[in-house]
This record gives sequence, structure tokens and C-alpha cells, in this order.
Amino acid sequence: MKERRNVKRTYDFKMSILLFGSAAVVFALSDQAWAQTAEWTAYNTSNSGLPYNGATVLAIDPQDNVWIGTGRWYALAGGGLAKFDGEGWAIYNTANSPLPHNDHTGLAIDPEGSIWSGTEGGLAKFDGAIWTVYTTSNSGLPVNLVATPVFDAQGNLWVGSWEGGLVKFDGTNWTIYNTANSGLPHNIPWSLAFDDQDRLWIGTSGGGLARFDGTNWTVYNQANSPLPNNTIWSIAFDSQWNLWVGTDGGGLAGFDGTNWTIYHMGNSGLPSNRIWPIAIDAYDNVWVGTYDRGLAMFDGRRWTVYNTSNSGLPDNALNYLSVDTEGGVWIATQTGGVAVLRLRPTVDFNCDGVVTIEDLLRLIESWGQPDPVADIAPIPFGDGIVDEADLQVLMSYWGQEVVDPTLIAHWGLDETEGTVAAESVVGNDGVVTGVPLWRADGGHVGGALELDGACSVVTEFVLDPSDGPFSVFAWVQGGAPGQVLISQVDGADWLAIDAAQGTLTTALAPAAGRKAIPPLVSEAVITDDNWHRVAFVWDGITRALYGDDALVAEDTQSSLASCTGGLN
Repeated sequence: MKERRNVKRTYDFKMSILLFGSAAVVFALSDQAWAQTAEWTAYNTSNSGLPYNGATVLAIDPQDNVWIGTGRWYALAGGGLAKFDGEGWAIYNTANSPLPHNDHTGLAIDPEGSIWSGTEGGLAKFDGAIWTVYTTSNSGLPVNLVATPVFDAQGNLWVGSWEGGLVKFDGTNWTIYNTANSGLPHNIPWSLAFDDQDRLWIGTSGGGLARFDGTNWTVYNQANSPLPNNTIWSIAFDSQWNLWVGTDGGGLAGFDGTNWTIYHMGNSGLPSNRIWPIAIDAYDNVWVGTYDRGLAMFDGRRWTVYNTSNSGLPDNALNYLSVDTEGGVWIATQTGGVAVLRLRPTVDFNCDGVVTIEDLLRLIESWGQPDPVADIAPIPFGDGIVDEADLQVLMSYWGQEVVDPTLIAHWGLDETEGTVAAESVVGNDGVVTGVPLWRADGGHVGGALELDGACSVVTEFVLDPSDGPFSVFAWVQGGAPGQVLISQVDGADWLAIDAAQGTLTTALAPAAGRKAIPPLVSEAVITDDNWHRVAFVWDGITRALYGDDALVAEDTQSSLASCTGGLN
């Protein structure tokens, strides 16, 4: 039977197995969410009109055009400013426009829809026809390297600068705030954001966090607060006006105005303590870009990490994040161009490639229950209960063909004859050894293969467990203590039945600790002649076993042993 889950890489294999002897089949998949899939699109100089593969900043205008400022952070390099309308590209640079520099350090859209570019050579405004350029020679700017333009409720422009302090521009007058004339704690105010009271919050490069209400300054730093680092590259507010602070070395900090919550590599799924960009989506998921460890998403309970090893992310060094009106996360990378990630709900519950009555019945079966399979709304991880919101999302896909981009292999084991177990994703067919006992009507859905101890399925290499997070699922019925469901040649047993307790187990473990670290053994009995869906999931932090979609055992493992053998 074909069913699908997301657990943390773009892999998945599935199969029906009628288990009486040792048996095997596999699949692996992607992402910790069980109700969504990840679709990636990358734009670079070789496949698009992007003029430079270093992208530093992003902005999305009211017409959903994506503006991309290129550069390489103080390398005085870049391809200028790019505008992408979903089909065509428009490029503005120092050769074809008044743009003062090709290396961008900030972008913003003003209330009238004009784009403001902060560059290494000054500040530029473009209304679609006319350019206005401000530099130290023709304005009140204290330096030409300016960043993070933002607008207050009155339409005043505020920009940070490199060693020039904070700048306010009301269209006529320039006002400078620095350490000498104000409560600003540092002259590199790099990240700016306004709260619901129109107070300006300022993250500085070395002086901590400041809040300015137009008169009074309040400063938070390592000396007077739990702020984990005084260098702050990004700040953002969620819909409840909680402040999220990305620090360079201290991880991520959440601040509700009274209480601080600190997330770092030691207490969360955050892949790095060096945080650069932050963005908040419509569901208050916090998206975190790191200096060199990829992208992380935190939904308040779980962390999902995307990097070049487990996803379509083209570069692990991320400069900027922005969320469009459809929930797509746009990612500006250091050398890999721009990528957009779109999370889609997994609505094809039985994985037959189309949303039909069978999927609707599966959702109804779980109505009012906390079923992670059918809990598909809100995207990406649901809200803990199957209800009208999930039904509405499912019906929006009614009758549509569904392609799961995370699936890397699937053995249905529903043949009726022969010695080939077909694999439907990449053609990695398995060979059935012994005498195949095909049960055309004996599977959980459709056919199955009976494995009587003399029969097994052998495939070529599928994945190396050490390469990154993955998951594997199987439908099984019957079996006995000590039997193996899935194993890797010259490697450990992926899924097995514990010889002593007769319960679901895995022996996947770190190479150095293969002997010291025992198998993970659950209390889930799967040899009772009922059909069970069993799974092993490794998310890069924990190894976990699932029985009938419920977590039955887990422990902490930060690595798995390498193995490049085939599967049995």
C-alpha cells in the first residue's frame, strides 16, 4: 500500500509485506512534519535572469514582484538590483541606471510602492520611472554604507548604517542618532523593526538590543538581560508581537516584553548558534537562516532543518529571508543565488497519485482526533486536531493529481507473479529470492508478498544513513520475534522484531558506538496477525520508532553509522 509521511529528507519508500519469515522492503522521506511536503525552486545565473549568485537582501512589493539585491557583504561586488515578476527579469545596475553601487545591504518598499536600495555607495529610491539617490555628498547621510530601511506609521524613513549611527529621514530633514548624542548603544544599528506601538527596535553589531519610542531609550544586553549575545543581525515580530532576535553566536532569543526564551544548539533543533536572517510566516512559524548550516523552521513545538544535504537549498550560508503572500519562503544565499520553498499539504493519504473518496474517508475516519496524517491544516504542520479546516484543504485538491517530491523509492510488493519487486520512483527494482508467494488480495491495500523465511527481496543501494535525516515505512502483518524487516548489506538492521520481547526495534546507531549503544527497542507488538504500519525516523537529533503512526520509542542520536550497501 502507498501511504506517505514527511520526516526529514526527500525520501520515502513503502511497501506491503505479509510477514511470516524474514522480510524486507523500504522507503525513506523528508521532514519532521507528517502532513506536508517541501517543493524547492532555485534561481541562479545559469538558469534565470539573476545577474549575480550572491544575494544579500529581498523585498516583495504589493504586486508580488520579488526584488533581489545582490552583493557579497562588503566585498564591493555584486550584480545590482533584480526584479522578478514570476516570469521575466529586470536588472538595474550602475551601468544602466543611477543606482549608486551594485553591492546591496538593504531593501524596502515604501507606502507608495517605491523600492529603496541600501548599498555600499549610498541610498537610492526608485518609483518605477525616476531614481533619487542620497549620499554623503548631497544629503544628511553620515556614511554611504546603509542598511535595513524601514518606515514608521507616519511614513518616515529609518535606516541603519555602518559606524554612522541611526538615521531618520522625513522627506526633507535628516536626523542622526549615535552613541555621542543619544541612548543608542552602538554605532552599527544593523537590524530595525517597529512594534505595534510604533516603537523602533534596533539590533546592533556589538551593543545589544535597543528600543526607542521617539524620546526614551531602553537597552538590553548581556550585562542586564538574558540576551545571549550582543551582536544582533536580525529581529522580527510575530502576530502576537513577540520579538525574535537572531544573534551571532548566541542562538535565537524570544522576548515577549517581560520574559526571555533562548534557543541554541544545546537545547533545541537549531543547527547553528550563528543566526543571520529571520522571517515569520502567516502561521507564526519562525524561519531562521544561519551563517553556514542552512535553514531552520520552528513552529513552537518542533524544529525542521533544511540544508544542501537533505533538500533543494542551494547554499547553507543564508543572507536574507522573506515570505510571500502565498506562504512561499524566499531565501537569499551567499553563493547559490535565490531559492523559494513552498510547503504543500500531503493530501493524497493513500499515495495513489490523486485525491479521491479514499482520501476523504481516511480524513473522516480521524475526525476530531489528533491524527498527524490527516491533520493537514493550517499548513505546514496542522493544529493538533482533524476538523473542518483539514476538510477544506483536502477538498481544494479534489480530483487533482498529486506528485510527492519527497518520495525517493517505493516498493508496493503488489505483483501477482515473477521474481521482480517493482520500484515506482526511480526504477530501483528489487529481486525476489526463493519462491515468491504473491498474495494479490492479501495486502493492507491491494497485494502483498508473503515472506516465509526462505523468500526475501534484495535491492541496490538506496541511501547512506549517515548522510542526513530520513524515514522509512512498511506495512507488515504477522511475523515472529527475532525476524528482520529491513536491513542493509554490511550494515545494521533498519527495522526488526526484538528477539526477547517480540516488539518493534531498530539497530541503526553511530558507528563508534555500535556496540556501546544498544538497539532502540519499543513496546509495540506487531506480531499479532493484524496489519501494522511501522516506521523508523531519524531527524538528525533523535532516532524514533513509530507503530501505527504513534511514537513508540525514541532516544537522542546525533549521527548514524555510514553504510553504502544494498537493502534486504
